[in-house]
Order: sequence, then C-alpha cells, then structure tokens
Amino acid sequence: MERDTFRIAFTAVVALLAAYSILPWALRYPVLLGKTRVWEPDPQFAHLRETCRALHPVQLHGCEKFKIIGDSLFAACAADWDLRRKWFPPMGEFGMSLEDQDIIRDSLYMVDLKTKELTLLSMPNFPEHVDFCVHGMDFVEVSPGEFSVYMVNHRRDASVVEKFRHKSGSKEILHLATFNGIQQGLVNPNDIFAVPVSSSSSTSQNAFFVTNDHYFRTSRLGRVLEQYLRLPTGSLYYHSTSTGFHKVRGRLPSANGITGFQDHKFDSTPLANMIFVASILDGVVTAYRYVPGKVAEKGGFTKVRDFTFDFVMDNLAMSQDGRWLYLTGHGEPGNLDRHWRSPNEVPSASVSYRMSLTELGAYFGNKGEIGESRVERIVVDRMGLIGNASTTAVGDDTLNKYWISGLTFRGIMECNLYTNLPDGEDMD
Repeated sequence: MERDTFRIAFTAVVALLAAYSILPWALRYPVLLGKTRVWEPDPQFAHLRETCRALHPVQLHGCEKFKIIGDSLFAACAADWDLRRKWFPPMGEFGMSLEDQDIIRDSLYMVDLKTKELTLLSMPNFPEHVDFCVHGMDFVEVSPGEFSVYMVNHRRDASVVEKFRHKSGSKEILHLATFNGIQQGLVNPNDIFAVPVSSSSSTSQNAFFVTNDHYFRTSRLGRVLEQYLRLPTGSLYYHSTSTGFHKVRGRLPSANGITGFQDHKFDSTPLANMIFVASILDGVVTAYRYVPGKVAEKGGFTKVRDFTFDFVMDNLAMSQDGRWLYLTGHGEPGNLDRHWRSPNEVPSASVSYRMSLTELGAYFGNKGEIGESRVERIVVDRMGLIGNASTTAVGDDTLNKYWISGLTFRGIMECNLYTNLPDGEDMD
C-alpha cells in the first residue's frame, strides 16, 4: 500500500514537472535550436550585410563584449588566440594549470568611431604575474570625464571582477581593486552592470550587478547536465562596499548578459533603476527594478516581468538614446561547440534583435503600465556571413550605424543600420 502511494505521488510530481517546465520548454526547443526559425531579418534590414566592414580585424579578435560611450567604442578582446583556446571558462576551456609558465594577457581597446583610430589601453599598475582573461565588462561615469571600469577576469586561480579607472583622452586604465565572490557562490561571473553613482556614501561605492552563468566551474559532467537539462543553476549577484557580494536572484537557467540605464536623464522615467538580465537557456530576458543603496534589503530588488524570445541570446546592450534594448546571441546553439573547435570549417549562426522601450502604452508607459512591444529582427545570419557566434551588438539611429562582434569575430563589424538611406543621413 505504501509502495503504491509512493508511486502515485512520484507520478504526480513528474506530471506536474512536465506540465509546468518540461512541456513548455519542449514546445519551444525547436525554434531555440534554430530548427524552425525563419532565417530572414526584417525587410528594413535585409541589405545590412552589404554595408558592413570590419574595424581593425588584425588586432580585434574574439571581442566578446564591447561598449560604446559617446564617440568611443571600448572592446575587451583576446590577445593570444592559442591561449584563448586553451583557457576560457565561458566555453568550458580549462587546458592551462597554475603551473604553466604562460601568463594570459588579454586586451582592452578603444576605437574612435569618428576617425576609426585604434588605441590599446595600457595597464601600467596591473600585477605582471596575474592573468588577465577578459569577459564581461561595464563602464560608469563617476565624475565628468572619469570612469570606473569593471571587468570579469577569468584568472586560473579564480574568476573575479577587476576595477579600473579611466579618464577621457587617456591611453591607459589604472587598476584599483579586485573583488572575489567565490565564497558567496559567485564561481562563474559572466557580465556586469555598473550602478550609476548617486552619492559618495558606501552604499553607492563599488556598486554593480554581476551574473553567474554556471554552478559548476570545471566539472565537464556538471556543465553538460546544466546545459542539456536546462538546470536553473545560474544566479545574479549585487556588490557594494557596504554589502559585499549578495545574491539577489537564483534559479536562473544560465544567467548571462545584463544591462540597464546609467544616464541620470532617465531618473524621472518609468525606466529608472531598471536592469535587464538574459537567461539564455530559456530564451528569456527579465526586467528587474532596484532601489539604489537598498538592493540587499527586503523590497530593494523586485522582478517586473519576463520577455520571451525565439533564440539563445548572449549579451544585452542599451542604445545611447535609451530607445532600444539590443539582444544578440546564437541562432543555432547546437553548432557553437563545434564552431569553437573548428571556426573556419563550421559556421555558427549570428542573431541580433532589438525591442522598443519607448512606445507609449507598450513596454513601460508614462504610468508604469506593462505590455508587449515591437521587436525588430536585425541580423538572422545562418551561415555567419557577417560573423560567427555573435555576442554583442548595438545600434545608433541618429548616426544610422550598427556594430556587432562575437566569440570568434575578426574585428568589430560596423554597418549601416538602415540601408535605404544615404550613408550618414540622420534618422530623425
């Protein structure tokens, strides 16, 4: 009798799990894998690829993340591709030990988008014996012309967040601090959103959110199970001087890209203090709202809603005018590992969308209402003709420009966003 009761209870649990988790995922699985996707961008972007050119393809290789501030593009890139193939935790590469003599020295570049001049930013005070394996990053202005730079560094001894200082016009970044959250569970940091500075109090110093994409760091079996069983083992952390690392959300299927608003001109809008986080194994972007200085307190961090997409997105980016959220990632994720091993033989589809954040009565209206919004498909590139394994993209409507990069890209691709206009014509 007890055995029958157990079987009935077990069957009921499995049925509930299938109804609420497995079945919905299974129904979306073909499109997320690219099996049933329509491989065409929206008509207004159909000829975008014909206008693209690679900026500095020799120096800029594997720039997984970049950010545009004013007229400058900052890109975190691989310096030695052979070392990147041996050691890059985001792709499960752990082929270097602490005993290896090689030191990983990736690069942070700056591109002047007006002149196209390329500058390699030096790090004069970064310890020479410490690895610098770059991944996610963010900039935040702390005073006019002065920025704090936060970068994920996958050192061989631990994956940490490094803080630097950069001044406009300078050709260097100065190292200020290293933040290690491994004791709090931040084992695999992926991407960063730097919280806008509002005061000199400790609650706003060194304040940032960072995603944690895996629970397992080096266990191949564990990472395979996370990926193929879509385990909700990712998480989101907040850090400040007063709180240290504090987990604000768990149970996220591979938390990856993160972005939000840093310009104080948005403080009086419904988008103020809002961040967006991508859970790539679900194809979901979640909007959260935080209370500055009180994120770690009850009610200081709340979920707004989920937005569902039909591809596996990687990083997120906000247009400088705040009108669009750009989502970029992998159209055929099943090809990604094979492409990584043989980038010249196996293509890995690039996909990039954007969704409107300003249409009244849509995403976030004047009264805080929430609904659906317009989504535009900019790049749907199955053969990697623009580039393979895209990870970051953003556009500028006023300049009529669009930039995209990825795990194996050569250069940052710069394209005309709208191809039915003469080059350089404004989109006002």
